[in-house]
Amino acid sequence: MGVAVIAAILTLAGVLAISVIGKMRNRLSFEAFAEAVTELRATSARWSRPVAAASIAAEAGVLALVLWPGSAVVGLAAAVLLFGVFTIVLAQAVRRGAPVGCHCFGPSDTPVAWRHVVRSALLAGMAAGALVAGLTLPAVSLTILEPPQFLVAFTIAAFIVTTLVRLDDLAWLLRGVPHTR
Repeated sequence: MGVAVIAAILTLAGVLAISVIGKMRNRLSFEAFAEAVTELRATSARWSRPVAAASIAAEAGVLALVLWPGSAVVGLAAAVLLFGVFTIVLAQAVRRGAPVGCHCFGPSDTPVAWRHVVRSALLAGMAAGALVAGLTLPAVSLTILEPPQFLVAFTIAAFIVTTLVRLDDLAWLLRGVPHTR
């Protein structure tokens, strides 16, 4: 069970790190994300920049919590809430047919779709599962595993992170879904 929990923590950390970097890479990336926040109807145009900044800060905070020794369980609980909110916002946008990208990992012209909703829901579910499992462990931290077990957890996480981050590319490759990047 420890390998699964650590793989989940590493997956969440990887996704959050790439997300934060993608949105903060440069001023244009942040501006595109702030505009997407408005177009996704997460907030009004007046509040788009503060809400975008708060979203990025929340992602960075959850990233720090899941990795910091002694705070992983709190971080997992925060990740459930964070990805739950993302799932709701994205699902509402898809239902409305919003022609905007989610900008989850930086600028994107690919309109938000159900695969993005499913991705966020899977991350919330992964965090919830790791949280429940983590509550049964004496301590949850990256140091609970032996090096070979950590390598297995890292490899699993790397595969999942790559799959989730490159989801639009995979959808295009496998189904020919329209995709512009």
